Amino acid sequence: MKHALLLIAAFSLSGCAFIYDQVQDIAQAKCANNGDAQAQRACEKRNAPAYDDYEARRKRLQEGNRPG
Repeated sequence: MKHALLLIAAFSLSGCAFIYDQVQDIAQAKCANNGDAQAQRACEKRNAPAYDDYEARRKRLQEGNRPG
């Protein structure tokens, strides 16, 4: 039972990047439907960070918000 829980945890953590990438792809596709080129570029820039960049930024923010 303990091993099964560890496997489930490992798979769920590795799945986060996959899900993030899928959501990013959907957001980028929606950006392509913008008629205005400037709005399209702004939309793409907002949705550009890779999962590793997002995760690093999230960790930095968490560490900065901890009471010290």
